[in-house]
Amino acid sequence: MSKTSNDLLRTKTVRGKDLEGKTHTLVKTLPQQLQLFQTFLPDDDERYSNTIELYDAIPKYFTNPRAMEGMRQDGKYLPELERSFRHRNETYRVTIYPARVKDHAGQVKEYYPGPREELVEDALRKIACDHMNGVYLDDKAGVQFTLYELKQELKSYGHEIHHDALVMALAICRRTTLNLTTEDGRIVLDSSIFPELLLATRKEWLDSPKETRCYIQFNLLVTQCLRQLSYRQFDYGKAMTYTHRLSRWMHKRLAHNYTQAGLLHPYTIRLSTILRDSGTHISARGHENSRRVDEAFEELQERHILLNVTRETMRGPRARIQDIKYTLLPTPEFIEEAKKANRRAAQLAHEHTLLVSQRPSRKVAEESGTYNISC
Repeated sequence: MSKTSNDLLRTKTVRGKDLEGKTHTLVKTLPQQLQLFQTFLPDDDERYSNTIELYDAIPKYFTNPRAMEGMRQDGKYLPELERSFRHRNETYRVTIYPARVKDHAGQVKEYYPGPREELVEDALRKIACDHMNGVYLDDKAGVQFTLYELKQELKSYGHEIHHDALVMALAICRRTTLNLTTEDGRIVLDSSIFPELLLATRKEWLDSPKETRCYIQFNLLVTQCLRQLSYRQFDYGKAMTYTHRLSRWMHKRLAHNYTQAGLLHPYTIRLSTILRDSGTHISARGHENSRRVDEAFEELQERHILLNVTRETMRGPRARIQDIKYTLLPTPEFIEEAKKANRRAAQLAHEHTLLVSQRPSRKVAEESGTYNISC
C-alpha cells in the first residue's frame, strides 16, 4: 500500500484489507463535487473545513467515558443508545449501535463513539480537503491518508493520540452503526460512521509510516451532502483548539445555522435544546448542566466567536429553574466569517444548478428527493 503522491493520483483502484483481513478493491474517482468541497473563500486560507448538513446535527457521540464503563453488562456489552433531536424544524430519532472491538489488553468490549472519535473524524474530513487526499471510492466520498499524517494533524492542535488508540478509534467508527428515522418512523439512514475502512498492517506502518496509505469512506450522508453541495465552510483551525467538546459543537452549529449573523440579529437557544441536540452528558444536578454550557460560552468569547451572552432564567412552581434562554451576540470576526461562508454558499448554489442541468432527468429526480440511505 506504500505509494508516492504522483502514483496515488494516477491510481484508478484502491486495494487494501479491512479489519477482518479481507481484501477489497475500490474504484477511485475525482468528481467535480469533490473539487468544490475542497475550495474555500479565501482560496489561500488552509484553516477551513466543512460542516455537513443533517449529519453533523446527529448527536452520535457519547461524552462520558466513566458512565459508559458503568453501563456495560458483564463488563463487555453496551445497550443500544437512543436519542431524539431536531434539525430544520423536524424531529429525528437516532439509535446508536455500539462497536465491538478489542481493547489494548486484547479483551473484546463494546464502545460508543466518543470525543476522541469525533476529533479523528473531523481531522480526516479536513485531510480530505487536500486535493491529494480526498477521493471518491466506488462513487462514495472518502479520504486516503497515512496514520502518521493523521497523528500529526491531531497533534498540531493539542490532541496527540498513540498509534494503537488511533487504530482503535478508526475501528470504533467503522463498527458503530447509526439508524436514523423521522418522527413518523421513516428510515433516513442505516449505516456505520465509516462504511469502509482499509488499514495498513502494523508492520507496513512501522516500516514506512509516512508513505503507507489507509483509506476510509465517509458516512453516506456526507456523500449525499457533497452531491447536493449543501455544506458550509467554518473555521476548523479555531474549532480544534477548544478545551471543551461542547464549545466545538456550539461553534459548528453557529457556523452552519447562523447564516444571518449580525449585531442586529442575535442567536437564541435554550439550555434544553443544547442538552438534547449536542448529545452531551446530562447530569441529574441541573446546575452542573448549566455550568458546562457557561464554560462553553466563555470559551467561545475567549476565541472571539461571541461578543456577549445574556441569560433569561425560566422558572416554574416554587421558583424552580425549568430552562434557560441564551441570547448570543456575535463578534465582528464571526460576522465576517459568516459572510465568507454565505458568498461561498451562493457560488455552490450556482454550481449545483449547472451540475443538475447536465444530468439525465431520471438522476435529477432521484437526487432532489429526501435522504433514504442504507449500507
